[in-house]
Amino acid sequence: MRAVQLAVLAASAAPAVSAKYVWPAQNDFIEDLLAIQSGYINFGFTDTVTPCGFGSNTPGQQTAAEWVRTAFRDAITHDKSAGTGGLDASIIYEATKDKRPSFNNTFTSMADFVNPHASAADMIALAFVSSIASCGGPRVPLRTGRIDATAAGPSGVPRPHDTLDSMTSAFARAGFSTSDMIAMVACGHTLGGVHSVDFPSITGGEVSDTNVPKFDRTGDRFDTAVVDEYLDGNGANPLVFGHNDTTNSDKRVFGADGNVTMTALRDPTTFSATCADILGRMIDAVPAAVTLSDPIELVDVKPYIERFELADTNTNTLAFEGRIRLRITNRNAATADDICVALNVLTRNGDKRTVAPALRARGTSQGFFGEAFAWYEFATELDAAAGVKAFDIELTNTGAADETYDNAGTGGYPVSDALLFAASQSCLDSSGVSDGHNATATVRAAVRQDLDEAGSKPVVKLARKIQQGVVLPRLEVEAVPMEKTVSRGGYVFYTAEMQLEPAGMSTTFDIELPTKDGTVVSKLHKTGQLSTGACPTL
Repeated sequence: MRAVQLAVLAASAAPAVSAKYVWPAQNDFIEDLLAIQSGYINFGFTDTVTPCGFGSNTPGQQTAAEWVRTAFRDAITHDKSAGTGGLDASIIYEATKDKRPSFNNTFTSMADFVNPHASAADMIALAFVSSIASCGGPRVPLRTGRIDATAAGPSGVPRPHDTLDSMTSAFARAGFSTSDMIAMVACGHTLGGVHSVDFPSITGGEVSDTNVPKFDRTGDRFDTAVVDEYLDGNGANPLVFGHNDTTNSDKRVFGADGNVTMTALRDPTTFSATCADILGRMIDAVPAAVTLSDPIELVDVKPYIERFELADTNTNTLAFEGRIRLRITNRNAATADDICVALNVLTRNGDKRTVAPALRARGTSQGFFGEAFAWYEFATELDAAAGVKAFDIELTNTGAADETYDNAGTGGYPVSDALLFAASQSCLDSSGVSDGHNATATVRAAVRQDLDEAGSKPVVKLARKIQQGVVLPRLEVEAVPMEKTVSRGGYVFYTAEMQLEPAGMSTTFDIELPTKDGTVVSKLHKTGQLSTGACPTL
């Protein structure tokens, strides 16, 4: 599997809410995980829910259904009038290993993806919409901006033995009508089933991991079967056709309005549209203090800067390497090999220069709903004295008119040469971890000499993983000052050494440089991508 280093450098990040996509955006990391599931570049987030019935070779486990259940149980505690609860990852604090093993499976799957730019609550929402998509369901709008809770949320999750009045009240408290409740349960229960290890009195039979009666006869496909079987009076759902009517909660919910909603949901088009709406509103149930972004739209042309540093510490050239992602879903895929992609760099004083073209990579990436992406890779050197502040992207030989992308009319995709993450000069020494010692991460950065002389000093923002007795650690961002070392090629190098506990050795960091014009940020670098062993000598 090949992975992209998601490094973004800019004087200021684009706002989280915007009518047009402007790079870099707050949602870039999550957009990648939403867009791409397999192929030449694959981020791996949805590996455990593709295909829909996959369960990591664990008997009785269907990861997609677990992800759906986790999001529902987190969101349904919302109190709309009080402005509290909802999808805020508070469920993490309820998921102890002996009480909520399936939830821990969910959090283990997403542990490596949570970072200061992607909250656990947003990752639960992403996991939810990914599961629906993987199982053949509709596009559920995904917004971001959720803030993680720091303690368990209120009780109140509906239980199989609850009365209809109790369940209706729980959904009403969260802001949902009776019809909403019926649709939400039907849409959620088109996947998965009831685990005998959790509810032996409902499932009957032997209590085992493999005894998991499904909600319908197509439990690994998002379809109307759960509705059809209920209306036909002949089905598999243990919460409708169970031997004990006290725990037939789905039966009570589905019939709450005299089957008006369920009859409408029998139409596949209505079912799909209704599910997209109600499930989107479910994951948007958040505390009043949270402002969610607009729904994420997949980006047609998106750059990735993988290396931007002095090509050699003794030269005056900048290594500029990366990829361009081109969405070819609605293009003639055969033309992807013919399309020519080039970057036009804008120097610090405003001169435009065409650099080496981005060459077509040999593979494509695929996403849900037939999405496809081609990759074009570039590697060149730039004059450090002339510098660079932005670039635009040109597409020619497309089979139609040439196309120029200038970052939605903002003057280009910003790249600040004020601060360079010296990736090739940084390292991670984990040689003592096996003996119980900490690892040492050495991060180096180069600051343009004129800014250094003006007093700008870089800081590493390290995401410390604080273990708190649950599967997902709490992230605590620590500001680590960097120390000046040597001058090379018009830049001044700075170094920071950080001790990492073995359990928190795999984490992320940003590098920030405050200047009079704003803060320059080189963000979302991974300690796991640092070279191992000792760092090179500057």
